[in-house]
Amino acid sequence: MSGEQPHETERPPPANGGATPNALDLTSCDREPIHIPASVQPHGALLALDPETFQIVQAGGDTQGILGGPPGSLLGQKLSDVLPQNLTQRVRLLLATEGPIVRPLHALTLESRDGRMIDALAHESSGLVVLELEPVQEKSPEDALGLMQTMLQRVQQTTTPQAFCQSMAEEVRRVSGFDRAMVYRFLPDGSGVVEAEARDPAVDSFLGLHYPASDIPRQARALYLKSWIRLIPNARYTAAPILPTVNPRDGQPLDLSYSLIRSVSPIHLEYLHNMGVTASMSLSIILGGRLWGLIACHHRTPRFLTHRLRMACELFAQMASSQLETRVAAEDFEAQLRSKRVHEELVTRMSQEGDLAEGLIRCRPNLLDYIPAEGVGLWFDGRYTQLGQTPNARQVAELVAWLNKNVAEGVYFTDRLPQVYPPAAQFSDVASGIVALSVSKFPRDYVLWFRPEAVRTVTWAGNPAKPVEHGPNGDRLTPRKSFDEWRESVRHHSPPWRNVDVEAAQTLRVSLLEVILKRIDQVAREREEARARQEALAIELDRRLEELKQESQRRAVAETELSLVLRSTVEDQEAERLRIARELHDSLGQTLTLLQLGLDELGPALPAGEKNRLTALRQLAQGVGSEVNRLAWEIRPTALDDLGLQTAIQHFVETWSERLNLQFDLRLALNDRRLAPAVETALYRVLQEAITNIARHAGATRVGVLLEARDDEVRMIIEDNGRGFAPDDPVRAGTPAARLGLLGMRERLSLISGSLEIESAPGRGCTLFVKAPL
Repeated sequence: MSGEQPHETERPPPANGGATPNALDLTSCDREPIHIPASVQPHGALLALDPETFQIVQAGGDTQGILGGPPGSLLGQKLSDVLPQNLTQRVRLLLATEGPIVRPLHALTLESRDGRMIDALAHESSGLVVLELEPVQEKSPEDALGLMQTMLQRVQQTTTPQAFCQSMAEEVRRVSGFDRAMVYRFLPDGSGVVEAEARDPAVDSFLGLHYPASDIPRQARALYLKSWIRLIPNARYTAAPILPTVNPRDGQPLDLSYSLIRSVSPIHLEYLHNMGVTASMSLSIILGGRLWGLIACHHRTPRFLTHRLRMACELFAQMASSQLETRVAAEDFEAQLRSKRVHEELVTRMSQEGDLAEGLIRCRPNLLDYIPAEGVGLWFDGRYTQLGQTPNARQVAELVAWLNKNVAEGVYFTDRLPQVYPPAAQFSDVASGIVALSVSKFPRDYVLWFRPEAVRTVTWAGNPAKPVEHGPNGDRLTPRKSFDEWRESVRHHSPPWRNVDVEAAQTLRVSLLEVILKRIDQVAREREEARARQEALAIELDRRLEELKQESQRRAVAETELSLVLRSTVEDQEAERLRIARELHDSLGQTLTLLQLGLDELGPALPAGEKNRLTALRQLAQGVGSEVNRLAWEIRPTALDDLGLQTAIQHFVETWSERLNLQFDLRLALNDRRLAPAVETALYRVLQEAITNIARHAGATRVGVLLEARDDEVRMIIEDNGRGFAPDDPVRAGTPAARLGLLGMRERLSLISGSLEIESAPGRGCTLFVKAPL
């Protein structure tokens, strides 16, 4: 293949999932810095320029042939000293209008000292301007855009993804002139397969051959995501070093990720040599932001494609990737439509069936129609229900225990279960692949689809286990020298699950409500008991059905009306309390104040004998004022509006403690936090009503009050040590009058979306739990 090889390449695991004997530690192979090789291919030249002064900081490649001097002699010179001034002006213009220039842009076509035409391309990297100079050695197409459009028109005539890939290979070979062009697709395990091929009859076919993941390591794939095209015109070259090897200003190597003449790994050149390839070109196929594959081209002799032709191929690869993504998505969409129709029927049946496990597998369509498989099993509350070919109940119980321990909740799938769960080798003939859908909290219940082992033969391009070469610097893996077909039987694998299968499982998981699934066994037992009582109760149920219906309607109306009345009463009562409190405080309070002032003014003018009467009148006026303040406080405490709920409660408790000889235990944790006025008023009134009830009915000596606010909720607990009561006592709670106090509390709380819960028992006191959202 055309992917770059590191100096050490990863040995692929055996297809049966076993360990590789004496395997080397190859973790470093995916970290080789192939983007900073400090060298270029010698057919071109590279100049790294200071972006301000355009002084040459680094140089490499064929500067002697193109510029008339070796790389070292160019360092420190300005670009205009070695190349025409108009190139400097053109590059400055590109930086000003196109910057930052991440990928190379064609700046100018120049004539070299020896009369050759040179393409100059510029981009920015590592804080420098990188100028690449490539001699034009082949004929360039006059209309590159038209050429690309023709290529697209031809591939668009295909109808399936496979035919589209074949057409891509044919078009790229026709336009580029390479001996072989093939479409190489990455498989889920990282290995690859040649899906389509167009070739000269004189070269061998690679169609259908598989390649291990190590042939194109991770860092090479990362570069393919960055740069759509990679060309090696002559793989028999000797790398031309860049001088100096690091930027003298920061000591860092030059990043050549987007360079068109970047030198490649020596192991990759050896790899191409072993394949009999002299020139290669790779075009990325990217679907949904992921590297789907490559269009890989090989030639037996050197090929120096011009910049225009490369750009046409690159643009074609980008447009064709979009077209291929559309075709792949269309196939997936058809499968999604089929799954959606089955999903809708399953959801309808789930809402009607008492025993969901039976409903999901008994009728058609069922879970096997939803996701194609040979068997499906449902593990709910330790009971196993199955359809089709599945492991037995004991094996599934052990598998579920392993899933609960090792797999996060959600949807888990694999097409090689024995590799991750070795006991599955015992039943690989029915379950080498599973999709496991968890439907409850730990310990989780599962819906499981099973696919059997599909023994298949994989044809590799040579032995995928690369040989180890022993040398003075230790062991390293070397590229294969033979690419003859190498067949290997793959065991303990099932046909792979498609993305649409996994998405269908995730959709079904959303529809399977956890509460319904947990009640499957309970519903089944209740149905059995109901059948035994059904005949005996049928006549009585028929007779009472109409009575219950009418009674239910009357009761619903009465409850609704009572609720509305109570709600309106609470709102009106609070408004009236506020009005009366204001009248007492503002009008009557001011009048009493004026009366006291008037009495004070009369003092000096009265005879001595009348002053005792004046003093009595003053005391009377003060008493009336105190009583007015007390009434105003009880009706609507001003502290509730001015100082907040916590202060109002403290004042209220002090008053009742003195009046009733009650001992209060307060734990108020608002920390001077103010709540919404409606919330403070409702909580204060609930406390007021609760203390009143305790004083009238409980015979308590101690009352505890807890008030605390969290981020989204305020909670109040009122507890007494009184005589208590049974909340469901029909004598106490059966009449509207007896229930009015509690209903009033609930109605007040309902105005602020709050709730009230009661815990009480005769002789054990009573506790009220009040909650309200903030």
